[in-house]
Amino acid sequence: MMLGEREQDAIRSVLAGLEGDVDVKLELGPTATPVTLLAAGGREIDSNALTQEIVEAVCALSDRVSLSVVEHEEPGPWPRTTIGAGLEYLGMPAGYELTTLVHGILEAGRAAPALSDATLERLAAIDEDVAIDVYVTPT
Repeated sequence: MMLGEREQDAIRSVLAGLEGDVDVKLELGPTATPVTLLAAGGREIDSNALTQEIVEAVCALSDRVSLSVVEHEEPGPWPRTTIGAGLEYLGMPAGYELTTLVHGILEAGRAAPALSDATLERLAAIDEDVAIDVYVTPT
């Protein structure tokens, strides 16, 4: 999946809003629970290779984004993309999920979170670690 010129221009425009540098780490390897992804026509998709192609293409569109790629030999939750200090994306950011990847990078590159003061106050009141999982579907 190569990004088209219009997609590249749109992503470049969004990433122009970065206020700080963003480190992106892409981890690849065999999945703990193997899944076969099929594209139209019944051909198999290599989710590691496709994810690497997408993430590299997006990160290359801004000088403020740096990418490191780590390849694991042991099975795990791969592909996994870590954006900034703690945003994690599991899986392949293709289709609708491309927007999630791009806006995750934008959020990590903000000087201050894009949250209201009321939300920041409520978050500051939390006195224990919290893990939040967000699942995205186009339907």
